[in-house]
Amino acid sequence: MKYNISLNQDILLNLGKKIKQHRLNHNFTSGQLAELSGVSVRTITGFERGEKNISLLNLIELLRALGLVNRMSELIPELPSVSPLELIKIEKSKRKRASK
Repeated sequence: MKYNISLNQDILLNLGKKIKQHRLNHNFTSGQLAELSGVSVRTITGFERGEKNISLLNLIELLRALGLVNRMSELIPELPSVSPLELIKIEKSKRKRASK
């Protein structure tokens, strides 16, 4: 299932903000977190601002460094639920390619 790109950006921004808040709660600079996690400072700061998409492996390393790897599900925001009927309506409303 594909999600709206703006929804994806919102999720990315929300997750980055949560990681930043946990980093600050631990009194870590982005440099200290980079050293602990093995993820570059540039990647961390870009992710925290919602500007950079990071790999799942990098996210796990950040979570491990912050002691949050067991709380991963708490960090990811709930996605809006869409009923099967709404999905059918969405699919029907999409533009169809003209057949030859």
